[in-house]
Formats: sequence, C-alpha cells, structure tokens
Amino acid sequence: MNVEAQPEVAGTRVGRYRYLVVAVIWGTFLFCALDRATISLLLVDQGFLRDMGLEGSPGRQGLLMTFLLLPYAISNILLGPTADRWGPRKVLTVMTGLWSVAAIWMGTISSCSMMLIGRMMRGTAEGPLFPVTNRYIRYWFPPSERGGANAIWTTGQRVGMTLGIPLLTLIIGIWGWRSAFFLQAAFVLILVVPSIWVLTADTPEDMVRIGMGERNYIMGSRGTERGKSLGASSDLSSLLHNYHFWLMVTYHFAVLATFSGLSTWLPRYLKDARGFDVGQMVLFASLPYLGSFLSSLVFGFLSDRIGRRALLCTISLAGASISIGLAVLVPNPIVSGLLMMCGMIMWGMSTPVYYAIMQRIVPAPIMATGIGIDNGLANFGSAMAPAVVGFLIAATGSYLAGLLFIAALGMIGATGAAVLAIQRY
Repeated sequence: MNVEAQPEVAGTRVGRYRYLVVAVIWGTFLFCALDRATISLLLVDQGFLRDMGLEGSPGRQGLLMTFLLLPYAISNILLGPTADRWGPRKVLTVMTGLWSVAAIWMGTISSCSMMLIGRMMRGTAEGPLFPVTNRYIRYWFPPSERGGANAIWTTGQRVGMTLGIPLLTLIIGIWGWRSAFFLQAAFVLILVVPSIWVLTADTPEDMVRIGMGERNYIMGSRGTERGKSLGASSDLSSLLHNYHFWLMVTYHFAVLATFSGLSTWLPRYLKDARGFDVGQMVLFASLPYLGSFLSSLVFGFLSDRIGRRALLCTISLAGASISIGLAVLVPNPIVSGLLMMCGMIMWGMSTPVYYAIMQRIVPAPIMATGIGIDNGLANFGSAMAPAVVGFLIAATGSYLAGLLFIAALGMIGATGAAVLAIQRY
C-alpha cells in the first residue's frame, strides 16, 4: 500500500489546474522528441548521408547522437541549478527558444562538422529540461500524485517518437531532409514557447488562474517536505552522501543508454539486419514507442496505488534487457521486431516510477540541482552508447554485439534498483 496519504481540503473544491501545467510539459517533451526521430531517420536517408559525407561510416554516424548527448549531460549539471535560482518558467522559455535556433542552423548547413556544432548547440539548450520538469512536479503535485504526473510528462517523448517517425518520413520524402529541422523550429516557436510563458508558473502561489482550494491542497501536502530542508548546501552534501541517490543514478544511466542506443539504431537494424522495407521499418520503429507510452501511463498511475516503485523499476529494465537480447538472437525478422516492441514496453514502465523515487530522495529546495546532477551524469555515460554500438557494428560487421551491449547495461541498472526494492522503496 502507498503510505503517502493524500491530504484533504475540507469543504473546498480542489481544482485541476496543475494538470494543465503538466500537459504543457508533456507537449514540450513531444516536440523535443522530433529531434531524435529526425536523426534516426536521417541515418537511413541517402541524400543526408551523401551531403554530410557519412556514407559507409556507422561509427561517425553514431556521433550525431553522441554530440547531442555529451553537451546535454554537461548542461544538466551546470545549467540545471538555474531553475532553482531563477525559476523553471524563465529557464524553460529561453531554452526552448534556443531549440529553434539550433534547428534552423542544422537545416541550413552542408557539412558534417557544422552539423556536429548544431548537435552541440541543441544538446546544451536541451540540458535543463529534466531538472526544470522535476522542479515543476515537486512544487505543483503532492507526493501521492507524482507517479501519475510523471506518467503524463514522460509519455510525451514516446508520443513524439511514435507520431514523429511517420510524419517526418513523409516530410523528408516530399521536401528533403532539411525540412525536418525547419518543421521542428516552427512547432516550437509557435506552440511551445508561448504555452510555457502564458500557462505555467514557478509555483502555484505565482499562478493567478489557480483556485484557492487547489493552491491550499498542494501547499499543504508539501509543507512537511519543506520542513526537512537543512539549507541548500547541507541538503546537497547530504544528497551526495546518500547511496540511494547513486543507485538510482546508475539505474538512470542504464535506462538512458537503452533509449539512446535503440532510438539511434533501431530503424537501421530493422532495415539492414532484418531486411524490412520502408513501410515495415516505419511500423516496427514507431510501435515500440507507442507501447512504451501506454506502459508508462499505466504503471505511473499504478505506482501511486501500490507503492513498491523500486520493484517495478527492477522488473521493467530486466524485462527490457531480456527482450532486446532475445530480439537480436532469434532468426525470424517479425519475431525480432515484436521482441523489440516488447522490450520498449517493458522499458517504458520504469520512467515515471523512477522519477517519483528521485522526487522522494532529493530535497525540494535543490530539486533541479539534484536532478541536474543525476541526469547529467547518467546522460554523460549513456551518450557513448550510440557511438559504442556504431563502432561495434563497424568492427564486427553485425548488430549482434552492439545490441547485446545495450541489453547488458540494462541488467546492471536493474541490479541497482533491486537493492532499493529489497528496502521497500
């Protein structure tokens, strides 16, 4: 049973404005995912590979994702604390505006070196996204609702990949690879940036549209958590000496390595190793993200009901690793594609649940700082996954070693979560 009881506001109707805030965050993640979908598709676009001089070089192709993830990881650590200092609304508005600048840059250049600069620009601007989001959730949602709230925003990326792959395949086929970047820039400038500025606020106290009943409900539920703070420097020192935090950082690294490795190489694996045509490739590259979207949504809300979040994380990543390992070993292409889908469904279970655990471990006043350290280190390690997979493919002439590498990382992460599961987290 979940021990985090839901507070009551006697005689006052509790509104739902906080779910509009998380819906804006969900939309931000949806459009953020278009960048990763674009890169995975451009790796099978001969026009792009020819223009960038990347034909026949899988190791260098993997650098397109690595050059995003390494600056992204550093940016998490260095820029994540800005949300604690200046507030998530200002930080998120500026950073999403910079996404559009980077997308326009990548749509106009014609060399691999300039493209890698664009990837670094995008990664730096995207870095604070997870710290900012966790800062929003910590202050806008009571503990008994955070699993569900995390389930909503974490599905945005999967929906973006699910919708983005077929949409961008069509766009690239009609107008060429540059149009995919220009489409991203337009969506973010027209839809995302204004929504963040107008519809969100740093805290419920700062939002005039929220009702008094909902404001009191949220503030009352987090009052006890604030009372645990020892001050920012003491909170940070305590967090960095908490082995629970480091176990979950290791887990997060494995989760992100699995995602970055598959999102980069799955379309090529299906096309080159399994012989899928374009229609089959799009179908089997999109459906895993749809499956992970559904599993995230279901298990995020379910974790609020049953607790035992670390156990769900263990089952999730161990199941994903086993499915991915089997997918690369079975001889039948369709069975392989279905197992990849199963792996992503299992993978999707853990993401909202993981963040609910971290929102319990990290003190509220340094929420963005703590998540920035976690997300930065986890991404710094996982940033190497696409390139390592690419070099393993180049060295062996097969996808076997690369995908088994991803499966092995998943099992390491699941072991860390199992330690917390034994302690009934």
